[in-house]
Amino acid sequence: MPSETVAKQEHTARFSGDKQAWPVYLTVGNIHKETRRSPSSRATILIGYIPVTKLEIYSKAKEFVQEVEVQVPESGIRKTMQYVVENMPRALKMEFSPSFNEVPAVDPDQVKCDRNVRSKRCPRSPRVRSCSRLNESRRARIALDNLHLGHCLRTKFGYDEVLYDSKFPVEFVDQNLRPINPFWADFPHCDIFFRMTPDILHELHNDVFGDHTVKWATKAMRGGEDEIDRRFRAMTPHPTLRHFSKGISLTSQWTGNERKNMEKVLLGVLANATDPAVQRAVAGVIDFIYYAHFETHCDESLAKLDAAWAAFHANKQVFIDAPLKIRKHFDINKVHKMKHYVDSIRWKGTADGFSTENTERLHIDIAKAGYKATNRVAYTRQMTTWLARQEAAYKFGTYLQWAVPGYIADLPNSSDDVDDGDDEGELPTPPPPPPPEPESDDGGELEDAPSVSVYRVAKKPAFPHLTAVIIATEFHAPDFLPNLDKFLESVSINPKIQPADNSTFPVYKRLTIPLPQLSEITSHVVNDTIPAVRGEAMKFTPKGLSVGRLRVIFRLPPEDYGQYPEPLAYVDWYKPLKVPVPNIRMHEVSLSSRNNRQNSSIIPVSHILRSCHLIPVFGRSMDPTWTLDRVLDKCKSF
Repeated sequence: MPSETVAKQEHTARFSGDKQAWPVYLTVGNIHKETRRSPSSRATILIGYIPVTKLEIYSKAKEFVQEVEVQVPESGIRKTMQYVVENMPRALKMEFSPSFNEVPAVDPDQVKCDRNVRSKRCPRSPRVRSCSRLNESRRARIALDNLHLGHCLRTKFGYDEVLYDSKFPVEFVDQNLRPINPFWADFPHCDIFFRMTPDILHELHNDVFGDHTVKWATKAMRGGEDEIDRRFRAMTPHPTLRHFSKGISLTSQWTGNERKNMEKVLLGVLANATDPAVQRAVAGVIDFIYYAHFETHCDESLAKLDAAWAAFHANKQVFIDAPLKIRKHFDINKVHKMKHYVDSIRWKGTADGFSTENTERLHIDIAKAGYKATNRVAYTRQMTTWLARQEAAYKFGTYLQWAVPGYIADLPNSSDDVDDGDDEGELPTPPPPPPPEPESDDGGELEDAPSVSVYRVAKKPAFPHLTAVIIATEFHAPDFLPNLDKFLESVSINPKIQPADNSTFPVYKRLTIPLPQLSEITSHVVNDTIPAVRGEAMKFTPKGLSVGRLRVIFRLPPEDYGQYPEPLAYVDWYKPLKVPVPNIRMHEVSLSSRNNRQNSSIIPVSHILRSCHLIPVFGRSMDPTWTLDRVLDKCKSF
């Protein structure tokens, strides 16, 4: 039976001092990844805590302490797995052996026998790791033979003599191994290096992007940290984006969700203020991260993943050359590991199924909530006892629900429903259905579109009787009446009373456009800038796509205009989409004018496809008067 193990060192703000917990999880390899992502499914279980110690009792060489620190978790996992196997029923034990189908863990904790200066997957020397070529994969049996020899030599001669007298064989040194006894040495059919899987959260979001790319881009920016902070503070809002009100340079600890939000806008922030090669290199990293997130892959998508990696390597020299001189080399372990993603996906499946992001929410119950229940003394033992009692209460509660008809047990809260501010990641599970919408914009039911459900508005408008004058002035729709006349003529509506300044219309606060259920989409929908089409509904083509700014959502009063089937929208239009801007590959748009006035029109809301985000064209230096609430009005190009 294939199995997977995850070990993660947890050190969060909830832990006082330097206390840490290192939980070890176990799951079965043939469980669908969607099931494993949900903590309430209990497809991933805690099997133990690895000791975390600084070994203060040792006073020998620093290298010796480091080797002992490495051996402690290896021995801890070995003992934990032995306990799991020994306590299984005999029939199950014959089916289960810790063969370790995959080992998703937080690097560098995946393979402790290997030194951190080298990639776990291949034996490429650190001095040539920045090369774009791929070495032959490391084999576990060869490594084990060298490890056994090195361990014997250290036992015979002592640590210091072996280390400094170069008693290790050439093969051991070439493999850059540590003289330890790895936990996986006795596992059958286990090629540990082949079983190493990508970790999107820590390798890509946190390390490659957060710890490296953002820092390089900040140093390459004209104006440095001050300029990049001003741009992030003035970034246009969007419901799916986090706004960095204080910039990004002053924050020392980032969450995985914050990194993802930075990835969405960083290229736009760098435009016009960095070297084009910097923009292409950053675009390569961001493209790689997005392709690595795919839940299904084909040859074409894997080719694009590899092309994104190649694009970064083709442009990374700009960070070394003058005038930037930000880096001296790119011998970076996590950057090198990106090359192994394509092979790993072909052999083991998509990377999203192995990311440690899948266990991040488990740390709330396993580490954070458990630690909170202790008195901070001997906390690991208390956490273990607390979790055992929680599990016992859950089992007994589910038994009572099965045995007693109508009985509802007060089960411990699932971590699905717990939110924690210092989580590194977000659960990639689909969000729960949105709560019922109010009948009006302040409360109540929603009204769907008459035929195809492409939009939703409240049954009762928030402003049932607004005059055309108020709409034109308060909602920034100065051409409301002329555009309304054009629309009525286009749909052959003859109103009983010609629209005038004192004519009233029901106006809505919100328009909801249902989209496919994605983990990044929130239930809170606010529409401001929209892409829409001027044409017949359900006949959309990319060629006819236009970007507009939604100003007013209203209906035609039936007593004066008849029963028009859907609400209308007043939209300020931007110029048509043209060829994407080189290097950042985004479309640039600017406000469209007609006869020296803003080009605007009234369209049915069914012509609106979805919301979009406009990033201001900041130029070489940002206008200091641009702020979050004024940038959409003051900036002319996006």
